[in-house]
Amino acid sequence: MSILFGIAALMLQPQTAPTPATPPLQVSQRQAEIIRSARDWLAIVDAGRWEESWRATGQSFREMNTVEVWASASEQARVPLGALVSRADLSQESVPAPPHGAEVVKFRSSFANRSSAIETLTLVREGQAWRVVGYWID
Repeated sequence: MSILFGIAALMLQPQTAPTPATPPLQVSQRQAEIIRSARDWLAIVDAGRWEESWRATGQSFREMNTVEVWASASEQARVPLGALVSRADLSQESVPAPPHGAEVVKFRSSFANRSSAIETLTLVREGQAWRVVGYWID
């Protein structure tokens, strides 16, 4: 009889939504623009469009890497991870780097062949756009 009361008591308790493991970032409009730029660039990388992703990087990235070097590094580092399963905003911060500062955006990502990874992108403002100048996966 007490088991029935216990089950009934559990059923009558208000149900609450589970707390997400990583709460969403609270960001300003400027930060949202930076994160959107990073996500847009990552979508090109996720599709394996190496030349297009290289063209979408900042000048300093293109000066240090040819499209061939970028494609080869991407084939070796990104392709083995497999398809993107999920990507969640983790952090975004301004870094006072010369000449005009930089923005560092991190995502917690899951891929078909690697369940947990941190993707870190560094972006700089060039003209009216935020451009990726650094990308690595931990």
